[in-house]
Amino acid sequence: MRYLALLFSFAALLPAQTEGAKTVAAGPPPGDEVITEQRVREAVTWLAADERQGRDSPSPGLEAAAQWLADRFAAAGLQQAIEDSWFHVYTLPGLEIDSGAIAVALTRKLHEESEEFELEPDQDVRLWRASDVLSGEQEPTTVAKSGDPVLQQMLRARSGRRPVVIEVAEDHPYWQLAAGKRVMLGRRRAAARPVFLVRTGLLPPVAGRGEAGWAADWSVEAPEKVDVPLKNVVALLPGTDKREEYVVVSAHYDHVGMGNPVAGDAIYNGADDDATGTTAVLLIAEAMAAQPAPRRSVLFVCFSAEEKGLRGSRAFLEHPPVPREQIVANINIEMIGRPEEGRREKAWVTGKDYSDFAAIAAEAMGRKNIEVVDFAMAQRLFSASDNFSFVRHGIVAHSVSAGSLHRDYHRPGDEAAKLDIPHMTAIIRGLCEFVREVAERDAPPPKALITGSRS
Repeated sequence: MRYLALLFSFAALLPAQTEGAKTVAAGPPPGDEVITEQRVREAVTWLAADERQGRDSPSPGLEAAAQWLADRFAAAGLQQAIEDSWFHVYTLPGLEIDSGAIAVALTRKLHEESEEFELEPDQDVRLWRASDVLSGEQEPTTVAKSGDPVLQQMLRARSGRRPVVIEVAEDHPYWQLAAGKRVMLGRRRAAARPVFLVRTGLLPPVAGRGEAGWAADWSVEAPEKVDVPLKNVVALLPGTDKREEYVVVSAHYDHVGMGNPVAGDAIYNGADDDATGTTAVLLIAEAMAAQPAPRRSVLFVCFSAEEKGLRGSRAFLEHPPVPREQIVANINIEMIGRPEEGRREKAWVTGKDYSDFAAIAAEAMGRKNIEVVDFAMAQRLFSASDNFSFVRHGIVAHSVSAGSLHRDYHRPGDEAAKLDIPHMTAIIRGLCEFVREVAERDAPPPKALITGSRS
């Protein structure tokens, strides 16, 4: 909240009432013929299918999703906000590493005995994480199976003072992703040792004879620094008399990719997080494109790299396709497919006390029988999604959700089959009404009701 205190310290305390009269009571058709359960199911199922492999940033699955979204925007008759492109392209720092350019020999020590294992690069052993230290003879070396909980804790902590060797099956996604040359986001960590993958079956089990010690003699090529290109997908619906003002409707279309299998499933599909939000952006765009144009222009934006620290939306705000000062509001959509028990057809807004956004949403979505309610973590989650990149630039921006942080969050179980499609369809219809309300009002949502005296 210290960011908010700094950001809004210049704002005067505004009256609590909502500014700008409602102008859409007798407005255009609701678009319900576009936002149907069948079309919602088809879109979210395509985005969250196993073929997309979890839409990691970067990945072939993410590229396929970007092109699919662009094709849908084009077919709806929307316009490109960027000259000759549906894509807002940015780069993030990354590394190129090569599993074919490594040398690894392991020595197992058990009591007075030792046994050496020469491993063939890219066939028996692959490089999973880059290192700053390029060669060494080191004891101890950590050798563990991929599902070992101690190993997973070590990897999450990014411990890097010794080499790590992970035994994985040939059909494990780590093994498949690590083949040959590949590009990964991130930088080398100072003094870090590499993480290797070894095919299961090459190293013998200890078989109850006591704990073996391992040593490694290894070398790797220095990883090459590269710029990794990524895409936000952007479509424009031009407005009428207020066309120089923009409302941004957004969601992130990336997820976390593939990882350790859970019950044999290694694809983290991200159906609720956030294929549901992306589906909402797409169908709202298609519905509004079939209606008379709103007063303000609307930018429909699907962000990549949200799961990498909001980096797609951050890049968008650093180099926006329209003047940043002309963006009057951001409606960001997150996880609308799996409501809590007893909360079907109800939505909630993050950081609702910071502007009149939630009050406007409640009035507009109420016309579609969607109730805006409180959620226990709504304040904490205000800074956890792409809306916060807009907030940092003084733009009124909140996330709207209609679900929960369920047990499948960031796990392979977040699949389209578990979504409540009727609930999701109703929420998208309500959101479409909300977007048109903001785009039609005489005045946009006023600046935050927070001042520098609050934190």
